[in-house]
Amino acid sequence: MNSPVRERAEHSSTATGPVRGVGRAHAKAILLGEHTVVHGTPAIAFPLPTLSVRAIARPGTPGGVIEVPDGHFGFVAGDPDVAANTLSGPRVAVEEALRRWGLTGHIADVVMECDIPLARGLGSSAACAGAAVRAVADLHGRTVDPATLYELVQCGEQVAHGRASGIDASAVLAAGPIRFHEGSATALDIGLDAALVIADTGVPGSTQHAVAGVRRNLDRDPRSARRALTRADELISGAVADLSTGDAAALGRAMLDFQDLLAELGVSTPHIDTLVAAALEAGAYGAKLTGAGLGGCVLALTETGDARTVSAALRRAGAVQTWTVPTRGLRSGAQSLSVSTPEHGANP
Repeated sequence: MNSPVRERAEHSSTATGPVRGVGRAHAKAILLGEHTVVHGTPAIAFPLPTLSVRAIARPGTPGGVIEVPDGHFGFVAGDPDVAANTLSGPRVAVEEALRRWGLTGHIADVVMECDIPLARGLGSSAACAGAAVRAVADLHGRTVDPATLYELVQCGEQVAHGRASGIDASAVLAAGPIRFHEGSATALDIGLDAALVIADTGVPGSTQHAVAGVRRNLDRDPRSARRALTRADELISGAVADLSTGDAAALGRAMLDFQDLLAELGVSTPHIDTLVAAALEAGAYGAKLTGAGLGGCVLALTETGDARTVSAALRRAGAVQTWTVPTRGLRSGAQSLSVSTPEHGANP
């Protein structure tokens, strides 16, 4: 995870106290380990800092009305007069932070500008919670250590998604690719010189619905469940080695095998299958859904020089937008991902 961030350059204050606090976080994509991570396997994820969320926090007043500009969204935290049925992951995370800091009774108006597509498996809820907590911490002059920030975001994720593994909370705050296992994130070495193309299906996913469906499928046949989880563990362990050595062909095969496993668990769809096939036909090493499935995004691994071709093929097959991330940028941590490029439109 990142070191504590205070974003002092943007913090505003007067002689009587702070005027606003600022916080940021970014999207993530899971390479391997969706769903099985909830059941004890590791998972591999990497950050997408060019898809980010920026939160602004200001002192609020009881019963006050928050002003939200077009294209933004916001919430009021710490006001007992705000209905409980408006609870969201970011609000829960901020209110837990205020409680821990001994600031019960303090109200914060939080407005967010989010570039991360919602309900697409890219970690929008966790990123918004992380940015909001950082903004309120900045407002009150607090420094949040990485472990505490993770815990606070997880509080929000449990509301947003039910049983959350913690991988989103780790990855949206991470500086580089991670191996996540049982609540612990470890930085990964990347020796791969290729490109990842992320394609938005245009269909919202539901993490809670997908997770519940997978659990039902696993509970129905415990013997098959054990085989599936063992296979997932093997694929993820091999992928960690492939990432380190730069074996793109082997990593692509692992992605396809994991996609087959996810399809067996019931979270792929005909549209996802179509996009996976389109990526392969365009020359990708491998492709799979990323995130909860039943919609969301597809992730394809390809040669850097073939990324445009694969991206165009995905959009012709129905992706509403794509993003390309060169894996060489992943070696240096989050800042180098600024070379990622969004490609919009249904057709090339």
